[in-house]
Amino acid sequence: MRKSSILIFAILVSLVTFLIPSQASAANNIKIALVYDVGGRGDKSFDDAAALGIDLAKKRFGLSALSVRELVTVGTEFDRENRLEFLAKAGYNIIIAVGPSFVNSVAYIAGKFPESQFAIVGDASIGQINVASLGFRQDQGSYLAGVSAALNSKSGKIAFIGDAANKDLTDQNNFIAGAKLAAPKIKITTRLVTGNLSSEVTNLSKGGIDLIYSTWSRNGDVLASVIAQNKAKRAIRLIGLAPDQFFLNSKAASPYLVGYVNKRYDTAVSDIAGITISGKTLTEFIDPEAGVYGRMYSLANSGVAFISLNSNQAAIAKVSQVRADLIASKLKAVK
Repeated sequence: MRKSSILIFAILVSLVTFLIPSQASAANNIKIALVYDVGGRGDKSFDDAAALGIDLAKKRFGLSALSVRELVTVGTEFDRENRLEFLAKAGYNIIIAVGPSFVNSVAYIAGKFPESQFAIVGDASIGQINVASLGFRQDQGSYLAGVSAALNSKSGKIAFIGDAANKDLTDQNNFIAGAKLAAPKIKITTRLVTGNLSSEVTNLSKGGIDLIYSTWSRNGDVLASVIAQNKAKRAIRLIGLAPDQFFLNSKAASPYLVGYVNKRYDTAVSDIAGITISGKTLTEFIDPEAGVYGRMYSLANSGVAFISLNSNQAAIAKVSQVRADLIASKLKAVK
């Protein structure tokens, strides 16, 4: 009787194991596509950050090589649309576009294929129910950059450099707010530029500014200019923005970086992969008026961070305190 009971139990366990697929087998019934911006893996920017996320998802959910398709655009709008359309026709469960440059192509192809699910990492403006917009509270990061800059400056003079093509002054305004909070008497200069960063950095340095927070990401001119000023015996350091600025990962940057704002593209990609595998869709409102679905990554959900790279413990402690206050809404980033 005992042997019969044991045998029946073993058979039932086997049947349950057979009938209920493991997470790994369920994951491998899912097809996930990732479309990188120009450069793909190895760009030291958006693509590498996203690749880190899909690699994490592969390990976490046991995804096989057949479950994930990775493509790289050559950068034209025609090519972006073609690649997204190809993946939609191929029946991928989720098609993830990396970077804000995909906004127009994702909006167009998502409208053309309403039954397909898309995600865009680094943008929160597409108001279509089949698009998960994965945005980042860069304003909170800029606020912390201001705190760090003010407390790491020896001259009491700091600067913000942004791209004149971006008319949004949110980063600039939050940098100023954070700096003034940390050091009310700090002197702040702001510059929105279209090019010729070398002369801008030279003039700032000659004016006594010893720390710059830059969101400029078209090329590495900001870093090159900072290095040039240091070679000219004018000490000036930098706070950067990742993964936008590819040059932050270079050995040349290390001696001059005080820290950087980090937008966690890896977390966003890993999250959307996990949500897809679970059979759910990401329909959390970002902006109810605009009707945009997705997730806004912030300090609160560890999707945005400020990474300190120096040993100024007082500054690090203050950044940590302000971070906690922003999360608790004791402080608010400037809109």
